[in-house]
Order: sequence, then structure tokens, then C-alpha cells
Amino acid sequence: MSTGPGRSRRVRPAVVGTVAALALAPAYAVFLPAAWLRTEVRGAEPTAATFHAGTCLLGGCTVTYPHAGEQVTAGLPVGTRAGGHAEGDTVYVRAAPGEPERVALAADTGRGTVAALLAVPGGLTLLALAAGAVRVLRDRRPEGPAQTL
Repeated sequence: MSTGPGRSRRVRPAVVGTVAALALAPAYAVFLPAAWLRTEVRGAEPTAATFHAGTCLLGGCTVTYPHAGEQVTAGLPVGTRAGGHAEGDTVYVRAAPGEPERVALAADTGRGTVAALLAVPGGLTLLALAAGAVRVLRDRRPEGPAQTL
């Protein structure tokens, strides 16, 4: 396979690796903060809240709950599993200490949920590494003495 005039075969894996890293960055930017929030609020006291519908897996649903004598409306993080909840349902949330607008559903703070959130970017990274390894191995020239004609 020709890489074109004047282009080294060693440049291609670096370019592919850079493109893969740039493609994976959004997954890490979305899923790591969502997982961190769930571990951060794990020890907080559950509070009853009113659920407001939206696209919860994409972070579009909210809850309203009382905090320090005021009603706080807070968005739920990406990956929230709110199946079966409808507008106006009572759910239990846990708030980050000192930040009442950072909440997660109390049922969503377990280790399994955090592991699932971390598995998405981790799995994508492993898939990208495997695809890169296959590509590099496939493009490798056979080693051995050159045949003279």
C-alpha cells in the first residue's frame, strides 16, 4: 500500500491515534463528570423531590426539592435511569454537599451505575486501540530478505 510521495509509513499510526483520541474526548468529558457526581453524593441524605420529565439519559430532566427553606430546581446528570417516572412523581435525590443544584437520583448512586458510566468511554477506548492494532498489523510489511530478480 502506498502512502503517497514523500510520506512516511510511521506518520499514519500517529494520525490515526490522534483522531481516535479527539473522537474519544467527548465521551470522557460527558461520562466521567456524571460518574464523579454520583460518587460524590453517595453519602448524602436522600430528600424527596418532584420529578419533571425530559430526556433523562441525555441529562434533560429536572427535579424540584426543598433545601434550606427554598425550592431548588436542579438538572439530573447524563445517564440518569428514570424509567417509569412521569411528570410530577415523587423521587428521592441526593445533593452534593454545599451545592444544592448538583443532584442525582438516590437509586442511581450505586457502584453498578458508576461502573456502567465508566464502561462506556473505557469500552470505546479499548475498541479504538484494537482497531488501531489491527490496522498496524495488517499494514506491516513482511520481514525477511528482499528477493532479487
